[in-house]
Amino acid sequence: MTKTLLRCVFLAAMAAGVSVPASAGELKLTMQNGRVTLIADNVPVRQILQEWARIGQTRIVNLEKLSGPNVTLQLVDTPERDALDILLRSATGYIAAPRT
Repeated sequence: MTKTLLRCVFLAAMAAGVSVPASAGELKLTMQNGRVTLIADNVPVRQILQEWARIGQTRIVNLEKLSGPNVTLQLVDTPERDALDILLRSATGYIAAPRT
């Protein structure tokens, strides 16, 4: 009986389209004129910020201490400040300063 029930639940989940994303870990980040386009699919915030630092020539302090779950996020042509606020919503104690 239990096997039949589990089999039915599995089949129902498959029929509903529940699956693991095939492109897990995808990250695309571009910055232009103070605006950010970020497409992240199941990516750690730390990895996104590492790419942010590399592309944006930004200094990020204590990045190695940042932890948390992976995020899936899509921001298109968003101001940098707003993108950081959204990205770091779950992180506490961050400060953003203007670039020189």
